[in-house]
Amino acid sequence: MATTTRPRPRDWHPLSDTDPAPGDPESIRDEVAHMKHLAGMLRAEAADLKVIGAGDGLKGRYATKLRDEARELEVRLRETAGRYERVHGHLTAWAAELEAIQSDADRILRGARSDAEAAPPEDAESASGDDPVAKYRRSLTRVEAHRDERASHYAARIRHEINDKIKDSWWERRKNEIDGVKGAISLVADVMSWVATAIALVAIVMTPAGWVAALAMWLAIGVFAAHLLLASAGDCSWLDVGMDIFGLLTMGVGTIALNNLRGVQIATKLAAEAAAEERAAATATRASRSVLDRTSATVNRRGTTSAARATARHERNIAKAAAKRAGRAAAAGEAATPVAEATQREAVLLGGDRETANLYKDVVRMRAAYPESGAVQRASQGAERHRRLFQGAWGAATAADGVDKIVGDSDAIPQKPAYGPYGDFKDRYTREVGTTW
Repeated sequence: MATTTRPRPRDWHPLSDTDPAPGDPESIRDEVAHMKHLAGMLRAEAADLKVIGAGDGLKGRYATKLRDEARELEVRLRETAGRYERVHGHLTAWAAELEAIQSDADRILRGARSDAEAAPPEDAESASGDDPVAKYRRSLTRVEAHRDERASHYAARIRHEINDKIKDSWWERRKNEIDGVKGAISLVADVMSWVATAIALVAIVMTPAGWVAALAMWLAIGVFAAHLLLASAGDCSWLDVGMDIFGLLTMGVGTIALNNLRGVQIATKLAAEAAAEERAAATATRASRSVLDRTSATVNRRGTTSAARATARHERNIAKAAAKRAGRAAAAGEAATPVAEATQREAVLLGGDRETANLYKDVVRMRAAYPESGAVQRASQGAERHRRLFQGAWGAATAADGVDKIVGDSDAIPQKPAYGPYGDFKDRYTREVGTTW
C-alpha cells in the first residue's frame, strides 16, 4: 500500500517503513484497461476467424483443413478473451477494495502524525515509556492483515481463471491427444462404416452368416464410438453422431419387429396344430358316422343281448380312437411342417432378411390353411404390422446411410466426389464439448 508523500516530523515513528500494498489502485486500473482492450481485440479476431471457418470462400486442396483450423483457433481466441474479461472483473473489484484500504491507512497515518507532533519531547531516560502512536500501529497492523487477506482472495480467484480453461484441464489434455490421432480415428471409422454398408448390400441378395451379421452390428457400434470421440473433441460433426444413433436405433427397431413377428409365428403355429387336430378328428368322425350310428342303435335297442351290446360298444370305441389318432397325426404333421420359404424377391423387399420373410410367409400360409379356425386368425393378427415396421426401419436406415455415402466426403476414398453444401451443413454442428462457444 503506497503512503502519501507529506513531509514527516523529525521524530516521526516509521509506521510505513514496510509498504503494506502490492501496487496501487491506479496502476491496477491501467492494467485492467489494457486487458479489456486486449479482450476486445481477441473477440474481433475470433469473429473474423468464425466467418472463415463457417464460409465456403476457401477452395482448393487444403480448404477443409484451413476451415477446421480456423474454427479451432476461433474457439481458442474466444476462450482467451473470456479469461481476460473474467480476470479484468476480479482486478477491478480488487482495485476498488485496495483504494478503500489505502484510504484507511492514510487516515491512520494522519492521526499518528497529529498525536506524535502533539506529544511532549522525550529525554533519553523516558524514551522507553508509553508510545504515543502505539494504537495507530495496531490499527495499521489490522489494515495490513485485511489487505493481505483480500489480496490472497483475489489471487486465488485469478489463479482459478488461469488454470480453468485453454488446455489446462484434463479434458483439454485428452483433446490434444485426440487431435494428434484424429486422422487415423476418422479413417478407421470410415473404413468400418463402408464395410458395414457392404455387408448390408450383400445381405439384400444373400443372407449372411450369423457371425457376419453380428460383425455388422459391432462395426456400427465402433463407428458410433469413434464419431462420438471425435465430435466431443470438435473434430467431427455431431450430425454424424446423430446418424450413427439413428442407424443403431433402426437396428434395434428391426430386431424388436423380428422378435415380435417370431412370437406371432409361434402362436399361430400352436393354434394351427390345434386346428389341424380338430379338423382331422372331425373328418375321421364323419367317415365313421355309419358305424357310430349303427352301434349306438344297437346299444340303445330293447331286447339287445349283452353280448351284442358289448360288441357294439367295442366297435364304437375303435371308431372314436381312430378319430383321435387321426387328429394327433394331423397335429404332428403340422408341427413337423417346416417354415415356409420366401422367394428371393420377397426377401429383397424386406431388405434381404430371409428369416423375416420366411416367418411372415409361414403365418400367411397357416392363415390360409385354416380359414375356419378363429384361433389361428386371432393368433396371426399383427404379422403385417411387424413386417411393415421391420421394412420401414430397414428402408429408413438404408436411405440415410445411402445419402451420406453418396453426397458426403470419405476419408477411406478421398477421390470420391462430394456435394460441398452437404459437408458445410454438417460442419455447422461441429462443436467441442467443454466450451460454451
